[in-house]
Amino acid sequence: MATALIEHDDLFIGGRWVIASSDEKVDVVSPATEEVVARVAVPTVEDAQAAITTARDAFEHGPWARMSIAERAKVISRFGDVFEARSGEWAAAWVAESGPTEAHAAMLNEIVVGLWRNVVENARSLPSTERRQLPDGTVDVVHEPYGVATTITTWNGPALYLVAKVVPALLAGCSVIVKTAYESQLTARLIGDFAAEAGLPEGVLSVLAGTTEVSEFLVSHPQVDKVSLTGSVRAGRRVMAACAANLTPVTLELGGKSPAIIADDIPLDRVLPTLLPAFFMHSGQICVALTRLLVPAHRHDEIVDAVVAGLSAVRVGAPDDPEAVIGPLGTQTQYEKVLDFIESGKAEGANLVLGGGRPAGLDSGYYIEPTVFTGVTPDMRIAREEIFGPVLSVMTYSDIDDAVRIANSTEYGLAGTIFAEDEELARSIADRIRSGSVAINCFGPSLYAPFGGYKQSGFGRENGIEGVVEYLQTKSVKIS
Repeated sequence: MATALIEHDDLFIGGRWVIASSDEKVDVVSPATEEVVARVAVPTVEDAQAAITTARDAFEHGPWARMSIAERAKVISRFGDVFEARSGEWAAAWVAESGPTEAHAAMLNEIVVGLWRNVVENARSLPSTERRQLPDGTVDVVHEPYGVATTITTWNGPALYLVAKVVPALLAGCSVIVKTAYESQLTARLIGDFAAEAGLPEGVLSVLAGTTEVSEFLVSHPQVDKVSLTGSVRAGRRVMAACAANLTPVTLELGGKSPAIIADDIPLDRVLPTLLPAFFMHSGQICVALTRLLVPAHRHDEIVDAVVAGLSAVRVGAPDDPEAVIGPLGTQTQYEKVLDFIESGKAEGANLVLGGGRPAGLDSGYYIEPTVFTGVTPDMRIAREEIFGPVLSVMTYSDIDDAVRIANSTEYGLAGTIFAEDEELARSIADRIRSGSVAINCFGPSLYAPFGGYKQSGFGRENGIEGVVEYLQTKSVKIS
């Protein structure tokens, strides 16, 4: 995993590489080794203002917003082609800064390439104007870009956020400022590099891997017309409060606490191959991870024994270990947060039946074993809050009504899965789950369909054609 130390003192602002306004740099630390692998310029509020100025000028006076969606789609297709051709660089950068296994990074890149092509193709068919003959006359319903869009992303899947936020905003005709996670310094640079190679017009795209101060400056700025955030509930509240002053519209995806309900009628060999990876994928650092396991009370021991046996055979290791399926957590802060959750589970009376600490033989890096608690009740912290790590809470239910009650008992409503032989039963449960996505005998929402949350998992939708529409305003032009 040894990586030569690299340094950068420039930022991608308005389609050009410019020297940062400050000479301050941030150390990029490998989660796998805790070694510094790069030092990168830190964007400041002054750099954010420069990004807003160029974005506003590009939107008001440049060609991008005045192109047809079909014309923009040609450029964004080239952008996607560059991503695909250089996906190996992207994977290496993401592994270095955030620690996913190399296999997971490669798999996610393949998914992103397919999503990229799909959203571009769908956008081509989106009409900019629809003429309607209405009872009181003829009306052209016009779809126009919002203007300057700020997209705020996290470190756990930067390629997915690129295709879920940045690509749709660009296709809609917005000028876009990408505020990546502070921890995503290396992949942030590649976004700019790929965009420049694809030939995006000047001013249309800026990328700032800035601090919370930069985020707050961007979302509260009166020249920003649209904001999209993926982050915590706490971050969502702060962004909404900042946007309120200017009534800036915002899309929020704020995480989840997704339940997996195992019905009484399904054998475990139908469940485990889907359930276990859905829990530990990317060390549990995905917003739709199945981290609450709801089981019939009389099947508790059978299911727990099988889950513990399956997870005990899972290898935790360095990202370049070909046999490892769980790598380190992405940051030291996240590592310490997950350990704190584990301690809180013990303190509240849950039973730790697997894991709970650092795996043997991994003396450095932010590694945590797959961890399973039983005896968990819905009021416990580990059952209520998003942990973002490999910690599974097993809870029992008495009947389906009880299972639905427990599934809906958190503030979140992002995703969930029902495992059942009886499809009619599974569908009836799915209809009662208060979340934006529900899967039956499989894992995860379709990334080609609209994705978003209920309750405090946020609002607005990404992916599908709906993801592009989030960045469009509607104007009615009545014709006499």
